[in-house]
Amino acid sequence: MRKTLKLAPLAAIAVSCGFALGAAEQAWLHPVIEGHGAVVRLPEAADQPVDGSKICVDVTQGGPSDRINPAIEKLARYLNIYLGAGRTPATVRISAVLHGDAALVALNDEAYARRFNVAENPNLPLIRRLRQAGVELLVCGQALAHKQANSADVATDVQVAVSALTVNVNRQRAGFAYIPLH
Repeated sequence: MRKTLKLAPLAAIAVSCGFALGAAEQAWLHPVIEGHGAVVRLPEAADQPVDGSKICVDVTQGGPSDRINPAIEKLARYLNIYLGAGRTPATVRISAVLHGDAALVALNDEAYARRFNVAENPNLPLIRRLRQAGVELLVCGQALAHKQANSADVATDVQVAVSALTVNVNRQRAGFAYIPLH
């Protein structure tokens, strides 16, 4: 009886998180961004990705300067979820704005290396792949200024916006769902 009591809460947690108890045994997939944003395919899950979804991801999460920012990795996961974790692939438009502690992720290799005393910006290869997959990446111009960086220091795969505020408001007006990554 004790085992049943211990397993029941675990089963409830697994079900509430959208996983069957055997999901851990399934293969991790990278349908779009190979090597990043691993997902498990769940074709029988109750709530599936909807074709034509639009997501505005508000990224403020920082991370170690010598590794990929965890929030950038999550952007790859979001794309992989829509294009390969459900019953069928679903198209999605993802717009992400970097600000706060995440703003400096947008720096080109030279500016990032100067700022953090590393060889290069470890985020740029994944950012480039996200852009190639259609993810729109913007950085808050106000955050850059507050962190003593400028537009000339931003990588070519990231656009400078007037502010994160304007990106969030404009995307929500255009029907994007707001997803904070703080």
